[in-house]
Amino acid sequence: MPAPFFWLPLLAGLVGPLQDDAAPTTPLLDHAALGTALAEIADSHPDQVTKSLVETSRGGRSIELLTIGTGETNERMARPGILIVAGTDGSHAYTSGIAVSQARALASGYGSDDAVTALLDTTTVYIVARMNPDACEGRFGAPLAVVRGTGHGIDNDRDGRNGEDDHADVNADGFITMMRVPDPTGQWISDPTNERAMVEADRDKGERGMWKLVTEGLDDDGDEEVAEDPVRDAEVNRNFAHDWNEHGAEAGLFPTDEPAVRGMCELMLRLPNVQLVLTYGQLDNLIGKPKSVKDNAPATHRVPPLGVMESDVKLIEQISKGYKTLTGDKCEGASKDGSGTFQTWAYTHRGVLTLNIDPWCIPLDAKEKAEEGDEGDGDEEEEEEEEKSKDAPKPSDDAKRLIWCDNEGEGARHLGWTEFDHPTLGAVEIGGFAPYALVEPPDAVRAKIEAKQQEFLLTLGAKLARIELKEAEARDLGGGLLEVTAALENDSFLPLFSRSGRRARTQRPARVLLELPVGATMLAGSRQTLVSELAGSGGRREFRWLVQGADASAISISVSTIHAGSSSVTPEVK
Repeated sequence: MPAPFFWLPLLAGLVGPLQDDAAPTTPLLDHAALGTALAEIADSHPDQVTKSLVETSRGGRSIELLTIGTGETNERMARPGILIVAGTDGSHAYTSGIAVSQARALASGYGSDDAVTALLDTTTVYIVARMNPDACEGRFGAPLAVVRGTGHGIDNDRDGRNGEDDHADVNADGFITMMRVPDPTGQWISDPTNERAMVEADRDKGERGMWKLVTEGLDDDGDEEVAEDPVRDAEVNRNFAHDWNEHGAEAGLFPTDEPAVRGMCELMLRLPNVQLVLTYGQLDNLIGKPKSVKDNAPATHRVPPLGVMESDVKLIEQISKGYKTLTGDKCEGASKDGSGTFQTWAYTHRGVLTLNIDPWCIPLDAKEKAEEGDEGDGDEEEEEEEEKSKDAPKPSDDAKRLIWCDNEGEGARHLGWTEFDHPTLGAVEIGGFAPYALVEPPDAVRAKIEAKQQEFLLTLGAKLARIELKEAEARDLGGGLLEVTAALENDSFLPLFSRSGRRARTQRPARVLLELPVGATMLAGSRQTLVSELAGSGGRREFRWLVQGADASAISISVSTIHAGSSSVTPEVK
């Protein structure tokens, strides 16, 4: 059986497809290999793909943007846009492979794949394959550890020194895991259903804690605390302005202090045609229902209330139905906290509907395999077992994860608990789940995820708001008087603006303009009308003008938007 993924960080050096039908189309890519892959896509498809720099990270790594579409730059900007952002968190470096595989499929499929061609003829796709390159590079480091903080550090233990007590590979096994320390005041016990899993003791049930759990490390500063003052604290995806945690070490010195964050904010300003953001990271809003707030919920000190507005939740839920059916994804996200993240900033501050996907987590519904020869002895024994199970302790989520690991031959994802004589803590046990084991899928599963995410992406173009002028007519009322009418419609699923977009007012309204020939006079109606609201699925707005002294063939009615298309028509004489 091949070794589990986390034993093979050197796979990151590969760029081309692996020689295995079950392998992902894109292997794990470190920063250098990712840059090579993106350059190869752009160089191989210059008519469809443009590569540009978003920003350089604090660690000196480039964050790059692929623009995928047809025509010149102005034509691409005139079409509705979808922005894909992967690698938002250090724990999800593998999601960059999803974005790269999508870019390859779009670039190579144009002209030969009908669905791809239809998407790119009507939509511009922007891809940032790795928003957080400094943290994601931790996936390829040694010893292997999940890296989150890559920005400014603080004096966490308030001893006048900064970053002097970082994590450390104490037992030299190549992994930074956890240490369980015997302590009568500890909060943790072994799961009674599986001693490898740890659960918090419930004193109301008579459970007494036996262990403290701490990150593997030493007491470098002699304060009897272990690994409590890392070198770096600030996290890129906690440094965005919305719901920024002012006093949190992970939040950075001030919003947009991190270069990657400033770059992403400026990118959104440069791409006003982006109508939908799709992210791959540890946040989810397509499997679990997002926290909602009423559309008319008042702001507090001009700050919008936290949550997704009810009207937008309904849109997300409808998209979610198709997503679940297509992908079979059941992962509700490795994190529930969206404070200071790109996802919540893009939705709340920019008003762009944002779909967040955590593509995989260890399933919690795996059943323990029956022991060989254990057939049971009929209905009576089954009833007896069911009665016993009512009083039996229920496995924790970690115990359920271990069931899946054991069933799937992925037992090495958990390193077990090994006794170790710690230089300051004495007898401890080191182990637990290996870095990335809880969030990174096996190769065969990742290959399926890439394929399903590409299918899902191809369904999104048709959902974007696209407004169109219809039924433009000019009726002769006699005496040189014309009644001109037209209807503005949106036959797509999404509205012209999300409810959050209408609140943020960061995008220009649609402009409906009646243009008359020289000498003509408008007697009724408005020459220009700004439309800030138009529902999806057949949303309609009707216009009427009275015009004196104009030939109908010289009249033009136009609608222009930054993000939902533009068009003009000449009214038909009736």
